[in-house]
Amino acid sequence: MSRRFGSLHSAHLTPLSNWAGWALAGALLCVLCGSAIGVLAVVERQRLAIVRAAELSYLPKSEYLKVAVLGYRHLAADLIWLKAVQHFGVKRQTAEGYRWAYHAVDVLTDLDPTFVYAYQMAGTILGVWAKLPQESVAILAKGMGHNPMVWQLPFFLGYDYYYELHDPVAAAGYFRRAAQLPGAPEYLPKLAARMTIEAGDPEAALEFLQRLYQQVQDPRLREGLERRIREVIAERDIRFLEEGIRRYRARYGKLPGSLEALVTGGIIARVPDDPLGGLYQVDPSDGTVTSTGLRERLKVHRH
Repeated sequence: MSRRFGSLHSAHLTPLSNWAGWALAGALLCVLCGSAIGVLAVVERQRLAIVRAAELSYLPKSEYLKVAVLGYRHLAADLIWLKAVQHFGVKRQTAEGYRWAYHAVDVLTDLDPTFVYAYQMAGTILGVWAKLPQESVAILAKGMGHNPMVWQLPFFLGYDYYYELHDPVAAAGYFRRAAQLPGAPEYLPKLAARMTIEAGDPEAALEFLQRLYQQVQDPRLREGLERRIREVIAERDIRFLEEGIRRYRARYGKLPGSLEALVTGGIIARVPDDPLGGLYQVDPSDGTVTSTGLRERLKVHRH
């Protein structure tokens, strides 16, 4: 199976010459796995997350592991990845648990700096789902340093800077960088330009999120991105309604008492439905619009 699907990449493993070599590698890696790889995958799913977290917390630094595993760095990286995948797979993982998983990926990518999927998967989970953008940026930037021709790494970094760190200028720079790399999709150069020129614009952001959604397959990541898409649609609607209120005030010399007044006053055809399941409301004292389904407006889109 391919590492792209979170498992061992058989073609990437250094073959062991004999059973003595296998036994030696197994003994040296006992802190990482307690049984054969096939059994380990089953056992890992059954053990408590707190136990897995404790094991990751005791993971030695890479400089020590490089010596301990002799010539089997790729095998060691694969075994650490197997544990990290099980840890990332806990839907209600704690922030501390995610940080230990990040530590594991940091160690395994020291052993195998070309393990692109580990950077990409860990980076997206930490950024989109775990809400740990600093850790996400760190592992993705590390991946870029070792794999500068992989366009997905700066692409996901752009997400972190745009949505989690509220820095659309830096985000646009990463999108431009991704767009220049081999294999980048045809839409990316145009999108990078839009994100640069129209930083903070909901329409450009919505296009980006929809493109990003197409790049990931993990159900939890898609769930997180779907929430972001709905938030951006809500922001777009709020801007639309607030513009309608400005036009209403210019025409009638007063603020509307409700959003329905925009319809009866001939300003808009209808009040849009809140994609977050709430209601849009207007504050008649200042004309600002809020959504009962939106916890807070996205900082990157605020005026």
